[in-house]
Amino acid sequence: MTEHVLWYRRPAETWNEALPLGNGALGAMCFGGVTDALLRLNDETMWSGSPASELVAPVVTAEEARDALAAARDAVADGREEDADQHVRRLQHRHAQSFLPLADLRVRIDGANAADVADYRRELDLRTATHSAEGLWAGGGLRHRTWISAPHGVLVHELESDEPIDVRVELETQLRELGRVENDTATTLLIQAPSDVTPPHDEVDEPVVYEEGAASVRGALHARILTDGTPVRGGRVLRATRVTVVLASATTFTAMGRMPAGTERAASRRAAGLVDAAIAAGLEDVRTAQVRDHAALYDRAELALAGATDADLDRDTAERLRDLAADGGVDVRRDPGMAALLFHYGRYLLICSSRPGGLPATLQGIWNQYLRPDWSSNYTTNINVEMNYWAAHTTNLSETEEPLLSLIEALADSGAETARRLYDAPGWVAHHNTDAWGYTQPVGDGAHDAAWAFWPMAGLWLCRHLAERDAFGVADGAERRRALRLLRGATAFALAWAMRTESGEWGTALSTSPENVFRTAGGGSAAVSESATLDLVLLRAHLDEFLRLADLLGHDDDPLVAEAAEARAQLPEIPLDDDGSIAEWPGDRTAVDPHHRHLSPLVFAYPGTGPLTPELAAAASRFLDLREDESTGWSLAWKIALRARLGESERVADLLSLVFRDMSVDRGDQSGGLYDNMLAAHPPFQIDGNLGYTAGIAECLVHSHGDSIVLLPAWPGVLGAGSVRGLVARPGIELDLAWDDAGTVTSARARARVASAHRAHAFRAGDREIDATLGDAWSALIGE
Repeated sequence: MTEHVLWYRRPAETWNEALPLGNGALGAMCFGGVTDALLRLNDETMWSGSPASELVAPVVTAEEARDALAAARDAVADGREEDADQHVRRLQHRHAQSFLPLADLRVRIDGANAADVADYRRELDLRTATHSAEGLWAGGGLRHRTWISAPHGVLVHELESDEPIDVRVELETQLRELGRVENDTATTLLIQAPSDVTPPHDEVDEPVVYEEGAASVRGALHARILTDGTPVRGGRVLRATRVTVVLASATTFTAMGRMPAGTERAASRRAAGLVDAAIAAGLEDVRTAQVRDHAALYDRAELALAGATDADLDRDTAERLRDLAADGGVDVRRDPGMAALLFHYGRYLLICSSRPGGLPATLQGIWNQYLRPDWSSNYTTNINVEMNYWAAHTTNLSETEEPLLSLIEALADSGAETARRLYDAPGWVAHHNTDAWGYTQPVGDGAHDAAWAFWPMAGLWLCRHLAERDAFGVADGAERRRALRLLRGATAFALAWAMRTESGEWGTALSTSPENVFRTAGGGSAAVSESATLDLVLLRAHLDEFLRLADLLGHDDDPLVAEAAEARAQLPEIPLDDDGSIAEWPGDRTAVDPHHRHLSPLVFAYPGTGPLTPELAAAASRFLDLREDESTGWSLAWKIALRARLGESERVADLLSLVFRDMSVDRGDQSGGLYDNMLAAHPPFQIDGNLGYTAGIAECLVHSHGDSIVLLPAWPGVLGAGSVRGLVARPGIELDLAWDDAGTVTSARARARVASAHRAHAFRAGDREIDATLGDAWSALIGE
């Protein structure tokens, strides 16, 4: 059966119980009270700081950087890796900026007590992106409905009551309030973001700064009340049975990497204009357009699993999550429908938090409640922002990835100066942390661990997304030329950063494996070595794609192409340990934490798409065995994708029992699961766990990285029989398939979504080999 609704028997008391709405630009977490409805709002463009934040003193000079790098290289060459860690700290600037909360909207009923509400229910319908809450109070029914329109750019909250009620509509913000304009039916809130926000892992005297004269985002929130009651100045409505709030926001944000421009007054006019236009169009028509727009994305793919019963659906979502627990663990066979619901939820969250023309999904998508959120709720580029988009192509949502391309362009622009100043290198560079302004320097203010602060390889990993867009048939000629420009800049830096080792092979003289450390000969620990395996993996894949695209677009005469070809030919193979595992660092270095959450050396296996020899596949599996299953939410999702890529369906099943743990139980800071609202826990909440899970399930269903398209390569038997429609395989093939309890494909069909896929393709389902020539129409592969 299909699963598209989350529902609950009580309102949310915490953020981790509230339910998310979004149109890519405006987000809301809905708490669902019927006598006191709270919506915590976010605008994707409300960030602290500006591009000028990267220039705030003290900025590392070119001379200081040159001395630090030379000292670090000497230390590594001498086997003094702990000293190298200290030297690269000298490259650290301050911090990237934070994604901020916008405001809170409350709709309160005067004199009402939530404890007196009966027959309560709230739900989130993923198919229509609608939140609703209802209950009985004082003998009459109360019904709330909330939705956010992408076509019209407004949030609409509707309250209906069987009996006349007095209502208060309130707007408050944690940001600096520059002014408030109120009349009987409208409120405009003028706001300013801080010029600087220090992340909570750094202790400073003044973490949130509003500096006079400094560039910062300003904006406005405009809310209009439509009612059959009597509106009173200040957001009060008397004797109403219908109260509708239509709300929009606008800011002075212009584009990623660009300075804010304009005033909060101009922003307020734009916000009011959106509200006026929506009301003039008629809210019924606005609602119709919203549902149609959302469905055009959401309805493209669907997973249906057998086994759920009517009794399952009589339990609310939190009850179903807790009821998966059995004998001290979790058994998804008790309710396979939850696996389908979480798959759909991942697609829903991506649609809601990332739309063309906007900003990419952050660590928390488009939802954040804190002025100083964990890890600044920005973009971590050593896995997390990439994981956000792993499911974009395979689950038929390619356009949601477009904001990531704009971020890469912003990084390429600002990263050129960073490459010159810190590394005396051409091209562009980015490190492990960035923001809406395209921040590219190492962060940490000279005090943070090199294990995560020193990693100049982000550009190469991000460029993998450009290659995947072409592999899935999404990129046209213009996008390929755009990609080549970005790839070329990253290549120029990579070749300047890499160097030939004593053995004659290419590598990196200063290198870290993200966030992990190894034991040193003296019994201590360090992060900086040379040629960590992730560097080699990224260099191999990046140079391959640069050379392929340069050849395709006729740029063979570019001198950088010859240099890249020479370097690629002399890159070493992926190293193995004596125990048959992938080596994370060169030599016989061992990790201080052998169960570390990062799986960076396995990027070649997933999300990489290169050939997996039996030896490499076995070594990757061995690496995962040694890491063990227990981990944070996003790491569990990556492990699912990796086990699926390796065809290890039973190991996928083991991981599912960890993904579906109830996180109302404190399990420590390195054990993931799901909160009551089905958001994934790092902990705390990080959206990459949700989005990565959806990608991992898609990888269980279809492989398209090799010579043939493999159907159901790693489906975990614990999830039983089912069907899926709308998956997408390389090079742009849409697939529908069904299977039985034994994991045998019973029907399958395919069609070419793009002209370049109009040709013969090889498919495999179990022992069956199928050749089919595809066109625009559906072709039956099995059954039908």
